[in-house]
Amino acid sequence: MADQDNQNPHELISNLKFCVFDLETTGGNHKSDKIIEIGMVRIENLEVVDSRDFLIQPEIRIPEFIQKLTSISPEDVEGAPLIEDVIENILEFMSDTILVAHNTSFDIPFFNSVLKRLGKPELENRSLCTNLMTKYLVPNLMNSNLNYMSKIFDIHHKKAHRALDDAMATAQLLIRYLHIFIDKDIQKINHLYYPRNRYELDRVNFKKGVELDEIRKKLSALKAPGLITLKGENGIILYALPFRGSKNDTEVVMDKIQTLDWETLTIKLHGPLIEILIHFNNLFTKLDSQTRSEIIKHLWSEYLPGKQPVQKTELEEDIEGPVIGKDFGDFFIVNHLVPEQLIIYPIQSMHPKTELIFRYPGHRKKLIQYINSKSSRLSANKLKKPHFNPLLREFIDNYLIDCKEKEQELFVFKKSLPTKKQDEFFKELDDFLAKNPNPYNYPKEYI
Repeated sequence: MADQDNQNPHELISNLKFCVFDLETTGGNHKSDKIIEIGMVRIENLEVVDSRDFLIQPEIRIPEFIQKLTSISPEDVEGAPLIEDVIENILEFMSDTILVAHNTSFDIPFFNSVLKRLGKPELENRSLCTNLMTKYLVPNLMNSNLNYMSKIFDIHHKKAHRALDDAMATAQLLIRYLHIFIDKDIQKINHLYYPRNRYELDRVNFKKGVELDEIRKKLSALKAPGLITLKGENGIILYALPFRGSKNDTEVVMDKIQTLDWETLTIKLHGPLIEILIHFNNLFTKLDSQTRSEIIKHLWSEYLPGKQPVQKTELEEDIEGPVIGKDFGDFFIVNHLVPEQLIIYPIQSMHPKTELIFRYPGHRKKLIQYINSKSSRLSANKLKKPHFNPLLREFIDNYLIDCKEKEQELFVFKKSLPTKKQDEFFKELDDFLAKNPNPYNYPKEYI
């Protein structure tokens, strides 16, 4: 293992051999249920090199819902072998590979229970779960099932809940992940099993001393907006900037990298600018007044060119700038970084703790429940209003107004619309999403 860890990332990963497998069973009970199909795919040198598929005679009734789920009928397994007739072929195919499944917590214990029943030793192979790996690599993903992962990574997955098709889709997902580990310069094989806080697709950290060209190259390659943070000793925030990859953005960041005594540079992808600004607020308050003024000037120039802030001092904290009137709206919805995920905020309480991230259209009921709950608190004046620095709040207010006027980035609505005219609300939301599709191509495009 130590020798392998000294290899370059591509050699480290390409030398590994994997067997991706999937079980279809009559149910989830290890003691009473049986395997009806097993599909297996071998991966060597980052490529699929072989596959096997066995229909198995379970010797018990296949429940109706399992037949509907898998399309495997009693007739399909009528002449199929018993598991004991093919177990040696299965074990030989697996041999000493790293075993992979999209849910190893089910597949491996179930298969081990079969081995135990047959009087054979349980598997000792190391194992990887692509479902768990997904949650580490794409932590902001609300759905990690194999169908959805195949969709967002453009993986061909024709027959869900058929063992070989599921195994093949899982194999393709694994290969994509292995290339991501290589791209992110994996140094130890153990990181495949414990990738938390090392390989997330929406962020990257640089330590002081890294080549400036490497940072510039990374900034230029970003495919989605993000938030850039420079920290000094003891985690002190020295600088932060909402970043969308323009030439001006890049030059400002590169200038700060070369002039500030920083220790860590973090790039964190988000979705739309308004989401970044809401997360940015907490960092903004930790910066000195001169830095805050520089950043605000840059934001106006980049995002609201031609418009000017009201002249005032930061001491005038009660002044909210161009106040958003009551007719503006009570909530807004924006695309999330992840496809098919959206975010909703109450306009009076724009804070990460008050947001709801939801899948659409799957979470319609959840969305309405959230709106009703927040609307009640809004009517009772119990919705907590987070503090914004007045300079930043003025820019945010103007940006919200600009987006609403242009009918882009955010869908603004009054609380009465979804509560009284739900069908109309969803129609307007659908129209907005049709005109403002998710533009980020994440997680296919990542840092």
